Amino acid sequence: MASIRNEEKRNIIPLWRSYDESARVGELAYTQKSIVPIRFDRFGEYMGAWQDRHTITTAADLINAAVASDNTKLPEVIKAAEFMLNNCDDCSPLAVDVANYLLKEPESVIIAKPEDKILTFEERAETLIFGLDNQEIKTKARIGQLRRQLRNFCYNPITYCELARCYADLGLNEKAEFYMNGAVQLAPHNRFVSRCAARFFVHIGDTSRARKILNNNGWINNDPWLLAAEIAVTSVMKRSSKHINAGRKLVLSDNYSPYSSSELCFAICKEDHKAGKRKDWQQMFGMGLREPNDNSLAQAEYIAKAESKRLFDYGQFGAITHKDEADTRNYIVMGNFEEAFLSSIHWMREFRFSSEPVSFAFDLSCTFLKKYDYSAAIIRRWLDMNSQDFVMTNNLIYALGLSDKTEEAEQYYSKINVERRLKENVDNGICLLATKGLIEYRKNNIDEGRAYYQLSIDTAKRLRKKNLADKARLNMIREEVHCCDDYDPNIINELDSLNTGFDDETEQLKKDIRAEVELKNKK
Repeated sequence: MASIRNEEKRNIIPLWRSYDESARVGELAYTQKSIVPIRFDRFGEYMGAWQDRHTITTAADLINAAVASDNTKLPEVIKAAEFMLNNCDDCSPLAVDVANYLLKEPESVIIAKPEDKILTFEERAETLIFGLDNQEIKTKARIGQLRRQLRNFCYNPITYCELARCYADLGLNEKAEFYMNGAVQLAPHNRFVSRCAARFFVHIGDTSRARKILNNNGWINNDPWLLAAEIAVTSVMKRSSKHINAGRKLVLSDNYSPYSSSELCFAICKEDHKAGKRKDWQQMFGMGLREPNDNSLAQAEYIAKAESKRLFDYGQFGAITHKDEADTRNYIVMGNFEEAFLSSIHWMREFRFSSEPVSFAFDLSCTFLKKYDYSAAIIRRWLDMNSQDFVMTNNLIYALGLSDKTEEAEQYYSKINVERRLKENVDNGICLLATKGLIEYRKNNIDEGRAYYQLSIDTAKRLRKKNLADKARLNMIREEVHCCDDYDPNIINELDSLNTGFDDETEQLKKDIRAEVELKNKK
């Protein structure tokens, strides 16, 4: 069965955008004078250098600049790419990838937006999924640009920060950490650097380091953006921040614009909501929505879902940019799973390093839309960069099993030490046992399938994980009905007593089972 989601753990952790994009959306209220902006408008210089002398360096500079500035079709750029491939033994793997991309780049496609009704859902979805490959190539080209930027501005912390983000996007976290450490050392009191560093270290599981970086920033007591990040990171550590009262006073002082204090409002709101302080969290909720950014809006959607009611009019915030996560959550609440899926892919494109949009996209395509090929394609791309992510590996096996690709599913399953998974992450291990049961059912090994599912259920019950046990049982009942002509009809009576812990998932599994029963009855 699919691995459990962590939606209940959402905190208003800073969104790790590029420097340029952070400036465009208004998250940079100040910039230290020592920081030199990153510029990518030197395409003419790179072209001239290549024309003067044909070397690996000038060719690499030109093709990376071409990708960054959308000049990939120029004859000289194509010649430079060909030169790189003819001398690939002397080039870096990243440069070779970019050169290959330029020579094999397909015709431009229009990236469909969720509101675009001209294309079918399948056409829009496939266009977006295809675009994920292009994003990877552009990230590699940007790395080449940034590394050369360091030659001219070797003490620019923003360049280090941007390189860290690019490497994190490719799943190269050790390299990302190297550059992020450099950025923090160069600019320990810069808001952009501190927030990006906090997001990165939360991403790799080092929340203590993330919190330390924020608390060491000299502006922490006077900057709502930093306070919001510190409160959120401390919450991830399952602790209460010492800055909550200071943050509340800062918000109520009204000395900052509603936009600048919106994330702080929702960081405090989350803590008040968790503590059951209804009056306090409702006050912060309302203040946070005065002028929210996309991160605040997504947090508002999360809290509204937790309350199981509409707390605000989502439609009034249509002008907010980059609200793909909030759109995804809103479409799910509305039951519009196709649009939710498309929004989740847009979300994936912007935050490639994050597993959260991947989980949402998988859940939507596999559980609700039954687009198992989409599910597999999305997870494969993630595993190309995060091969040790066994939660996602299990999800891929599950999608392959549901699409009856049992041979491929078993190939992935054979690479996992399930006993070790049970010791290191018991929830994931329980899910893997159930997934093995699915594979055996689909291979028509009914007894083996039952045995694996029952082992998963018994393990979950023994560890008092009722929701996991119920989830495994629901999956088992679906497979019984799907694969067995002589299934016991009394098992359908169990459905009302089973709950996975996620209402939408539970209802969908029950709906799938009843659909299987109806199909069997028609035969």
